[in-house]
Amino acid sequence: MRIVSYNSRGLRLGNGAGDRARRIVVDKLLEDVDILCLQETMLPKQNLDRLNSFHCNFFGAGESTTDLSSGIIQGRIPGGVAILWHKDYDPFISVVRLNVDWCIAVKIVMDEKVFMILNIYMPYESHQNEDEYLAKLGFLSSFISQCEFNCVFIVGDMNADISDTRSTFGQHLIQFCVNNNLVLTSKERLPADSHTYVSEAWHSTSWLDHCICTEDAHECISRVEILYSLATTDHIPVSLVVNCESLPVLLQHQSPSHTEKLTWAKVSVEDIRKYYLLSDCSLRSVSVHKETLQCRDVNCEHMEHRLHLCTLYQNIVDSLIIASEFLCQKGATKFKPLPGWSEHAYALHAESRAAYKVWAAAGKPKSGSILESKKAANVKFKNAVRYIKRNEQTMRANSLANKLKNNDVSEFWKELKRSCISKQLLPASINGVSGDKNIVEAWRNHFSRIFNCVNSERFNLGNINYNHGMIVRADEVRLAIEKMSLNKACGPDQLSAEHMKYASCRAQVLLSLCFTGFLKHGILPDHMLSVLLVPIVKEKTGKISCIDNYRPIAMASVLSKVFEHILLERLQNFITTTENQFGFKGKLSTDLCIYALKETVSKYMRHNTSVFMCFLDASKAFDRVNHQKLFIKLQNRGVPSYLVRILHFWYSHQLMQVKWGTEVSEPFSVSNGVRQGGILSPVLFNLYLDELSVTLNASKTGCLVGDRLVNHLIYADDLVLMSPYSAGLQQLLRACAKYGEQFDILFNPKKSVVMIAATKGDLKLNFPSFNLTNQVLEVVSKVKYLGHILRSDLCDDEDIKRQCGKLYMQANTLARNFGMCSDPVKVSLFRSFCTPLYTAHLWCNYSKVVMKKLQVAYQDAFRILMKLPRWTSASHMFVVSNIPTFHALLRLFMYKFICRLSLSANAVVRALPSLTYSDTRYSSVLFKHWNNCLYGL
Repeated sequence: MRIVSYNSRGLRLGNGAGDRARRIVVDKLLEDVDILCLQETMLPKQNLDRLNSFHCNFFGAGESTTDLSSGIIQGRIPGGVAILWHKDYDPFISVVRLNVDWCIAVKIVMDEKVFMILNIYMPYESHQNEDEYLAKLGFLSSFISQCEFNCVFIVGDMNADISDTRSTFGQHLIQFCVNNNLVLTSKERLPADSHTYVSEAWHSTSWLDHCICTEDAHECISRVEILYSLATTDHIPVSLVVNCESLPVLLQHQSPSHTEKLTWAKVSVEDIRKYYLLSDCSLRSVSVHKETLQCRDVNCEHMEHRLHLCTLYQNIVDSLIIASEFLCQKGATKFKPLPGWSEHAYALHAESRAAYKVWAAAGKPKSGSILESKKAANVKFKNAVRYIKRNEQTMRANSLANKLKNNDVSEFWKELKRSCISKQLLPASINGVSGDKNIVEAWRNHFSRIFNCVNSERFNLGNINYNHGMIVRADEVRLAIEKMSLNKACGPDQLSAEHMKYASCRAQVLLSLCFTGFLKHGILPDHMLSVLLVPIVKEKTGKISCIDNYRPIAMASVLSKVFEHILLERLQNFITTTENQFGFKGKLSTDLCIYALKETVSKYMRHNTSVFMCFLDASKAFDRVNHQKLFIKLQNRGVPSYLVRILHFWYSHQLMQVKWGTEVSEPFSVSNGVRQGGILSPVLFNLYLDELSVTLNASKTGCLVGDRLVNHLIYADDLVLMSPYSAGLQQLLRACAKYGEQFDILFNPKKSVVMIAATKGDLKLNFPSFNLTNQVLEVVSKVKYLGHILRSDLCDDEDIKRQCGKLYMQANTLARNFGMCSDPVKVSLFRSFCTPLYTAHLWCNYSKVVMKKLQVAYQDAFRILMKLPRWTSASHMFVVSNIPTFHALLRLFMYKFICRLSLSANAVVRALPSLTYSDTRYSSVLFKHWNNCLYGL
C-alpha cells in the first residue's frame, strides 16, 4: 500500500498558475497512490462532499476550519485536511472523526490486520503558536494512548524543521516522539539533508513534512521517499510504502459462555446479608481434626496431619464459593443495562413481556385487540430503547452527575472506571509463534527461564523450637482482611477479597486455626501456592508481538495475601533497613527521595564543588533474588526459625502458570525471585539489598550532610550513587559490582549512566571515565529518575516541559471520554487528574518563560475540558469552579511538602533541613524559593 502526504495549499478549481500547478501534482499523485493525505485543502464545510467526486477512482473525507453559514468570510479559507482513498480499499476503510479541524483519521481493517492513519496539519512555527502546538501534541498523545490498535501512522505537514537545531517546534516534535515511544520514521529512513519545503520568497529549504509511527507500524514500512520530481510548488510530497503482510494480527479473546462471573460492586445489601448467613451455615459443616490442631510437635512430619490441614483449607475455600453461588451470573446470559434503562425502559419492558404472555396464552391471534395491545406495548418499548441509545452519552453523564450531587463518591469512581475499560486485543503471534496453545507454551518457557536463572544451593534449616508467635488469633485474621483492597481480580481459586470481608466471622476463626497449623507444621497447601501470570503490554506503541515488550501480572490466592499480611506483622521488627532506602516504607515517597538527591547535590554546587552521580540499572532485580541467600539473611537478622521455615516452604514449592487469552499453561516451579505484587515481596527485596547499602555507608566516601554520609539513595531497585570525587564514585561502583556478583544482582552497564553536576570552573575539565564490570559507562547531561527529569546543572526546565505535555494529554483524554458530562463532573475530574503536578514543589531553578508555558497549559487544560474559548478569563473560571489557580496550587504543594519534611522520621530527610546537622536550610535555593512564594521573604 502506497501512502502519500502532500500540502496542496488549496484544492480550489481556479485558473491561476499556482492552482493549476498544485492540481497537476495532485492529479499526478492520484495515478499511482492508494491513500493520499492532503493538508491545507482550504475547503469550506459546505464543499467537503466534493472530495468524493474529485477523482473517479477515489473516495474522500475531510475536515474544514470554516463554515460559510456562520457569516461573511474575508480572505482565503485557512487550513483543512482531507484523506482520499482508492475505491478498491473502500470496503476496508472507515473514517474516524476526532472532532477537530486539523486532524482526520481512517481505520483500515484487512484480514484481521488493523491499522490507523492520521493526517494532521500543525500551526506554523512562531512564538505565538507554541502553546497551540504543544496542545495539539498533547491531543495526539492522548489519542495514541487510548487507541486500541498498536499500528498507527501519523503523516502530514507538522511545521517542525528537524534539520535545524534552532527550531523550537522541531525539538518539541522530537521530544514528543521520545515521550510516547514513537519512531520519527522520516528522520530514521531519510538522509539528514532532506527537505520538503522550499520558500518561494527566500528560496531556503526546510524539513517540515514528516511521518511518525509506532514501532510495529515503522517495521512494516518498506520504503520512504521525498518526491523531489514533483517539487513544482513550495511543499514537496512525501511517500511511504507499507507492507500490509507484515502488520501484526490482533485477536479479541472472548470469555467462555459457561464461565460464571461475580461482580460484588453490583451486589445489594440484602444479598450480602444472605451471603453472610449462607457462609455461616456452610462453614458450620467444616470438620476440624482436633489431634492435628492440638499437635505441639513443631517438627512433626505426620502425613495425616498435613493432609488434614490441606483439607481444612480447601473446605473453607469451597464453603465460601458455594455460599456465593447464588450471586453469580452466567457470562453468556448476563444483560448489561444501558444508562437510563431503569427510568425509561424498565417498566415498558415489563409491560411488553406481560402483553406478549397474554397474546401467547390466547393462542397468538393474528388480529384483534389482544394483538394490537401487544404491538402497542412493543412499539413503546422499542422507542424507549432507541431513545436510550441515541442519548447514551448524555444519560451516562447525567448518571455520573447525580452520583456526585448525592455525594456518592465511591459509586461515582466505580462507574467512571467501568466506562474507561476497553476491549483487550491480543496479537496472533509472539516472537514468531502462533496459535494460543503454542503461544502460552512459549510464555511458560520464557518465564520459567527467568524464574530459574540463578544457581542456588539447597537451604537446610534443621529442627526448630516452639514459638508462641505460631499461634494466629482470629482478630489477626480480621485485621489482615481489613487491609485487603476490594474490587480486585480473583486468584486461581476464584476467591476475592469480598468473599472474606462479607463472610461469617466463623471464617476468621477457622482460618486462624488453619494458619496456626501451617506455622506449626511448616507447610502450605498447593492451591494456596498457585500463582497465575498474565502478560500485559509495557508499551502500546512498541512491538506488540515482541516477548520483551510484556511484563507479568501475578494473580495469587486471596487467602495467601491474608496469610502474608499476618507474616508481615511478625517480620517487621526484624527486617528494618538503612535510612538510604526510601522504597516501600510508610510516609516515604519518590518525591522525598528526589528532594534528598537534589538538595545534597545543590549543597555541594553552592560550595563550588562538583558532584559525580551514577544511576544504576539492575536488570530484573526482583526476579533474580537468590532464595538460599535470602533465607540466610533472614536468619542473620534473628528472624524466628518457624517464619524462615514457612517462607522456605512457600518459595521452594511455589508453582506458576501463564494465562494467554483463554489458554492456561502447565505449571512450572520457581527457584529464584520474589513475586512482584506480593505483600511480602517489597520488604524481602529491601532486606536483600540492605547489605549493599550498609557496605556503601561503610566505604567512608561520598557526600556529607553535616556529619552524615549520604553517598547513595535507593528506591526499591532504583539506585543512585554520588560522590564529590571521581575516585570515590569509582570506589562505590566497585562495591556495587562486587555485591552484585556475590548476590546475583545483574547491574546493566548499558543502561546505567553517569551524570556530572559540574561547577562553572570544572565544565571544561576532562573527567576520567567510569567503569562497571569492566565496561565504560555513558556520561549524560540529563536523566529521568523516578519520573523526574534531572539535569546536570539542576535546571528544572526539562521537568516542567514534561509536566506541560502531560497536562495537555490528560485534558484531551478527559475531554474525549467525558465531554458530554455536566460541569460539576468535569470540575471533579479536573481536580483529580490535572491538579496533581508531580514534584512541582521541588522546582526552584527554572526560566520564567518555561514556567509561564506550564501556567498556560494548566489554564488551557481546564478550557479544553470545559469547552471554553482560549480567551476566557483564567481567574474568573477558576473562582467560579472553586479550582485553585496555578500559583495557588504551587503554594499548596510547597506548604504540604514542608509539613511532611518536618514530620518525617527518615534520618537523611531530617538532616537536610535540620539546623542541628547542617546549614542547608539557610543556604538552600529551594528553601529560599519556598519562603519567597509562601511568605514573600
